This record gives sequence, structure tokens and C-alpha cells, in this order.
Amino acid sequence: MYSPPPDPDTEQRMRAHHARATKVLEVRTDPGGEFWGWAGRTLGASARTADGARAWLRLVSAPRDKASGKL
Repeated sequence: MYSPPPDPDTEQRMRAHHARATKVLEVRTDPGGEFWGWAGRTLGASARTADGARAWLRLVSAPRDKASGKL
């Protein structure tokens, strides 16, 4: 586990987009919290689909010019 991004605005934006993704994908995150990736580039959480299947929801943040490349 790593720490959130150093910039509070980025941290808040990633949490907001992660929450939005749960609604759009119709999943709910499990209790137990969130998990940040290296340098705050990813935000993940254990989740369940509408029919109860286990899933992992991960949001990746990357600069626009590296959106299709490696992190």
C-alpha cells in the first residue's frame, strides 16, 4: 500500500471519479477502505457487482500524453 497523491486537489479528484465509477458501473465498494498505488497514480477498492460477484475497481491517473502507455 502506498500513500495518496501529494496534491490534495488530485486526491480529491481521484476519489470523486472513483465514486462516480461505482455508480456508472453499478458496483458497490466493500467496507475496508481504499488502496492507493505507487505515487498516488492508482486508487483501488474491493467491490461487488449488482449480482454480488466480487470485483476490483481501480482508477488510474496518467498525464494526457501518456494515457495509452505504461505508467
